[in-house]
Amino acid sequence: MFLLADLRRGEPLLTVVVADWSAIEARVNPWLSGMGEEKLKQFDQDIYKINAAATFGCSVDQVTDDQRQIGKVQELSCGYAGGVGAFAAMGRAYGIHLPEADAKRMVDAWRRSNQWAVRFWSELERAYTSAMHTPNAEFSAGRVTYLFDRQHLWYILPSGRVLCYPFAKLEDDGISYCKAAWKPAADAKEWPRARLWKGLACENITQAVANDVLRHALRQLDNVVLHVHDEIVLEDGDPDVLRRVMCTSPPWAAGLPLKAEVKTMERYGK
Repeated sequence: MFLLADLRRGEPLLTVVVADWSAIEARVNPWLSGMGEEKLKQFDQDIYKINAAATFGCSVDQVTDDQRQIGKVQELSCGYAGGVGAFAAMGRAYGIHLPEADAKRMVDAWRRSNQWAVRFWSELERAYTSAMHTPNAEFSAGRVTYLFDRQHLWYILPSGRVLCYPFAKLEDDGISYCKAAWKPAADAKEWPRARLWKGLACENITQAVANDVLRHALRQLDNVVLHVHDEIVLEDGDPDVLRRVMCTSPPWAAGLPLKAEVKTMERYGK
């Protein structure tokens, strides 16, 4: 650690190299589906402008800044089967306030342009529901596989990591599972239960795979001082090495296009 004496002697300060993946969840989702090859090709361009162009019926070059912002909200809110409510909530965070009818038009436009996603959500629902109906048998959707062992609903990720929905039950109104709560009710006598639906299943596996990509990158880097969501921070690291590692897909994720933005700072910041 540097002291004031170091500064007086003119000792160079340490620098931090900060890199974050560009739209990693938006990339992982179509890759996981096994049906989103055309979507993955679009990441060579500005994906938010592509969304806006499809929605507003114009060329990518004609997309305005306001339209691009709507395209960004579409991508962030619709990928996990989000509807009008999800679009409106995300839109407020980006200063977009549309009437319900217009918000519905934005959601419908994204789904029309991303039919792979609509099919994937249905395939996920089919796979985990079939697993619940047929214990100890595997059912796959895209690159994820489900299995119910009569107690827990397990799902296997492309990395080989296995996660589960504990104590899953097939009930009249769907599938429920025990959900851990960081702050349970004061009078709670058992774990609360949550409902599994296709949008949640898609979000869970996408974020889990993005985390697997992060873990893979961390194991290849020295001088890591912290990571925040989709960012990795090195102390006195090599920006080119960090970029190369973060832009190289793990062996189990062949075909997943990754892009990272790298900055050098004197202190970590956004």
